[in-house]
Amino acid sequence: MDALLSYYGLVIGVILGSIGIYGLLNSKNIVRILLSSEIIFNSAILLVFSASSLLGRTYLPIVFSIFAVSMGLVEVVVAFAAIILYYRNKNSLEVD
Repeated sequence: MDALLSYYGLVIGVILGSIGIYGLLNSKNIVRILLSSEIIFNSAILLVFSASSLLGRTYLPIVFSIFAVSMGLVEVVVAFAAIILYYRNKNSLEVD
């Protein structure tokens, strides 16, 4: 049963990664690009969790998740600061 849930996690992680890459390549809005990159980042975390549960390792994903969530938070804060500066200079959120 646990292996089946891990396989579902792998499939959902790949689907989310594909959606994020599609959004990253086809978007011209900075906010959408940021959200797409966050979807890719979260799908990578889900893939690590699913793969580690298939391999039977339990402590590695916990340490990785704490690190990944803190890095994701820093990434979002810096990206939104850059978006605010870009908007102040260009008065638009569209990428040329």
